[in-house]
Amino acid sequence: MNENQKLMYILIILISLAFGLYLIIPKVNESYSTYTQIEEKQKKLQSTQKQIEDIKAQKQAYEKEEKSATKPVYKTDLATLDAMASFGIMFEDVIQAAKYNGLKLRSIEYSQNPADDVVTQNVLSDYNICAIKMQLIGTYAQFRSYFDDIANYPYLINLDKISIFPYDGDKKILIADVQINLYAEKNAEQKAAYQAAKDAENRGDEAVEGSAAADAIQGAQ
Repeated sequence: MNENQKLMYILIILISLAFGLYLIIPKVNESYSTYTQIEEKQKKLQSTQKQIEDIKAQKQAYEKEEKSATKPVYKTDLATLDAMASFGIMFEDVIQAAKYNGLKLRSIEYSQNPADDVVTQNVLSDYNICAIKMQLIGTYAQFRSYFDDIANYPYLINLDKISIFPYDGDKKILIADVQINLYAEKNAEQKAAYQAAKDAENRGDEAVEGSAAADAIQGAQ
């Protein structure tokens, strides 16, 4: 093969390569563009899915809050003036739920009409309020299950305060100081007694004010 033939073959090869590149490069660019578009669409899809999940979570949170806000207030059929008796089985439900979930009850105490409760501050004339203060011992899973039961209780109660710290001897064991406020609607007798007490209190204030005014007048004379 002479030099001219070699040059001819080389030239044909170069032309073929050039033509091949001419055909391939646009396809490569097109493939890259398609890949980029797919990647952008996947990112948009993931973003949309994230927004949908956020909306679902917000909806569930709202439904849970709405469900809690619209729970009925417990009312007993007993015609009693004893405010504590008006809570019926609520005491037992709250305490037994702790035991049912495996929690140990270290201490318990009660107090009526806690001053920092919003119902006490605003509508004490219509409702009895009792704060149950307990110290409970158990695992994280046991506490979580118990708090779920409290949140799903059919009547309006309030998990008002929680303070949790680990047990020194075993960090897997937790000790919690918990306050749960119970609410019960006053019956007719209790409402009447409350109003009578308020009226007597108001008359007492008026009497004190009248006496003070009389003393002031007498002193001025």
